[in-house]
This record gives sequence, C-alpha cells and structure tokens, in this order.
Amino acid sequence: MIYGTGGFSQATGRDGVLARLDPRVKILCLLCMSVYSVILENTAPLLVLFFLSWILVAIERIEWRKVRLLLLLVVLMVWGTMFSQSVFYFEEPRTVLINLVNADTSLIGRWTGDISIYREGFRYGAIQSLRFASMMVYGFVFCWSTDSGKMLSGMVRLRVPYVLAFMTVTAVRFIPTIMDEFATVSLAMRMRGGRVLSPNPVRLLGNWLKLIRPVFINCYRRSNILSFSIQSRAFSPSAGRPTVKRRAVTPAEAVLLSAVISVTAGTVLLKTLYGLYLWDILYISRLRGVYEICRLYL
Repeated sequence: MIYGTGGFSQATGRDGVLARLDPRVKILCLLCMSVYSVILENTAPLLVLFFLSWILVAIERIEWRKVRLLLLLVVLMVWGTMFSQSVFYFEEPRTVLINLVNADTSLIGRWTGDISIYREGFRYGAIQSLRFASMMVYGFVFCWSTDSGKMLSGMVRLRVPYVLAFMTVTAVRFIPTIMDEFATVSLAMRMRGGRVLSPNPVRLLGNWLKLIRPVFINCYRRSNILSFSIQSRAFSPSAGRPTVKRRAVTPAEAVLLSAVISVTAGTVLLKTLYGLYLWDILYISRLRGVYEICRLYL
C-alpha cells in the first residue's frame, strides 16, 4: 500500500495547459467525454478515447508518483472488469477456458450451477473496461488541473444548483482523506501481523471487511463534523455572496468548446439514427452509408 497518498486527487499547482483553461470549458468537455464513453461501442474509438486521456496526462506534466498510482488503479479496474465479465458472460458463442464449478458438484453446484471462465468474456470485459478506465483518467486529470475553488465557481457559473456543486467539490476534497485512511489502517494491520491480500477468498473477504469498517466509521465521523461546522456557520445555499470579476472565455477556448460540443452532438445524432434503424422504428435508404459508418466505426 502506498503511504502518504493524501495529495493524489489534489490539484498539482502547476501552470499547465489544462490548468489555464476556464473551468467551465473543462467541465463541459468532461461531460462530452462521458457521453462518448457511453455511446461508443467499437474497440477502435474506445481505444482512441483511452489514449487521449493519457495524452492529456502527458500534456499536463503530472507528477510521476500520481501517474504511477493512477496506472495501478487503471490496471486493477481493467483486470477486475475482465475477470468479472469472463465469469458472467452469457452471449454465444463462448469458449470455456477454466471450469470452476460443475453443476453436479456437491452442495455449491446445486445452488450456482455451472461456473466457468470464458475467453470471449475476457475480450468483452477488456473492451468495456476502456469506458471506466478512460473516465477515471479524465476525472483525475480534471481534479489535478483544477483548484477546488475554481471547480466550484465553474459549476455555479454553469447554473448548477449551489448545493449540488458544493457537495461535488466536498466529495472530491474527501478523496485524499479516504485514501490516507485506507493507507493508515492497512499499515496498522500489517504491523499487527495481518495481511490485506490472501489467496484464500474467505480470508481475503474478512481482511477487507476489517479494513473497510474503521475507514467507514472515520468517514462517518468526519461527515458529521463537517455538517455541524456548516450548520454552526449558518450556511445557506440561497444566501447572497460577493461576486468578483471573472475572466470571460477566450476565443481559443470558445472555438475548442464549440468543436467538442459540435462533434459530440453529431455523434449522438448518428447513433440515434442508427439505433432507430436497429429497433425497426425508422429506416431511410439514403442513410445507408451512415448506418455502415456507425456499425463499423462507432
């Protein structure tokens, strides 16, 4: 376990390319990326989305310790998705790699039926994991390049309800605390001779329950302290607040945002037309080329 991970999700403080962008531009671009992660289905565009997220990490010159921990999280997410999909894959055809439980196995076989690991499930899980991994990287790049104050200001200027914006920023600022809690509890377990990882699944589950319980209790205490602090200061989301002069979106940022939103809207339109064709709701013979593009590339 990597100790001292409290600054993992905090802004880098460097004056990078993304850090200089208006927070509203970054929020809207992040929203468009989330749309892509949902509507794209083929492997090639999902790979492009994934590699683009790492290009942004390189452009922003993120510290190596953060990149290393992010790589670990991405690998764990990809492997977890691949393994889970390999077990719960029910499409046909499917090829059995390893049979874990037979239907005629005593006791457990009657309850679970046949449980196997399928090769096609691994491939399907690898493709699906690109969606989660891409959004994880984009989310952390956004946190690393945006101060919490600017994040809150950007959401408010986008007409996001103040309560929702405040809760979102507070949740982001709690991530380092939670990670430090995990690191501290894990270190305490190891100093007492305990192990976080174990080849025995029952023991592994027990170890993680022991690890999660104190973290959950401490997070609950911190949330109570935060709520009492807010109430004691008579916080009201509808109260008037002093406004400061904020810079307007530059022409370059406006062009970037317009391009991203236009391409996203066009992709959504194409996928909508293709979906209507697949569902036998609307078919236009002139759009056969569009249907083919969506089937092969989107």
